[in-house]
Amino acid sequence: MNVNKFNNSEIPYQVLSTFGLTQNMIDDLPMDVISQILAGQRSPVLPVEVVGEDGEKVRSRARFSLVQANDGFVDVMFHPVFEPIGEKMCMVVHDPFTKKELLKVVDTYSMYSPEVVEELKTGKVVMDYMEANDGRKVKAFLQLDPETNEVLAVPTQVIGRNIQILTDEYNLTVAEINCIQKGELLMIMENDEPVTLGIDLNSATGIRFEKGGEKRWKERGIREWNKYSVGVFGCWMTEDGVHSYIQEEDYTDEIWDEIERQRNRTKGNQQSLKV
Repeated sequence: MNVNKFNNSEIPYQVLSTFGLTQNMIDDLPMDVISQILAGQRSPVLPVEVVGEDGEKVRSRARFSLVQANDGFVDVMFHPVFEPIGEKMCMVVHDPFTKKELLKVVDTYSMYSPEVVEELKTGKVVMDYMEANDGRKVKAFLQLDPETNEVLAVPTQVIGRNIQILTDEYNLTVAEINCIQKGELLMIMENDEPVTLGIDLNSATGIRFEKGGEKRWKERGIREWNKYSVGVFGCWMTEDGVHSYIQEEDYTDEIWDEIERQRNRTKGNQQSLKV
């Protein structure tokens, strides 16, 4: 998938802060997460809050992604956690005509058959159609984000270009290409080592490679978080898959102990390298 590339100086911290995500919170995310955000990918599901007209804080959870605004500046698109697919579904549509991502809510069963909906719910990548901003129907790959309940939709022509690159590089057969296009995983050999590839609309190119078999591919699609991801100004705590931010002045003894353990591990690794 073609995505915009951004640098740290372009992150619209002021916009993010109006939704409760301060610069310290963003800068303290793990480096690989920041790299994904700068590559145009969506953030993890993070806590957000807005202040209503009555002064009351409304808290929720959402992903966000950086997008190029029409004026040339960088803006933020939020991806809140929606209700599971029912009569309505929320879609993130990569419009092939405007080259922009759109967030839209559609009538589920007027757009898709019950069979397609069930396949999406199981996590399968499905080839069907999406509706562009001007109402035109475009053939697309669809994939459910189980954390936000959004359905990601990317035109097949976008992913098709990347599949063609794979075909040229690995001399894929027609049967192997069809396997990928059906949303199934394909294992090939590279330098006598198994490599598994398949469509993943959460990845920067829309296709993800992993060394190893199908089990490894599926495991690597889910980022494993430590309970504490310590940054410069505070740390992100992850419990039962839910992320929350703790400022340094609110650290508990358990967090300080974890920081010490991490420092000791770093020292041990450095000494091992020297040896």
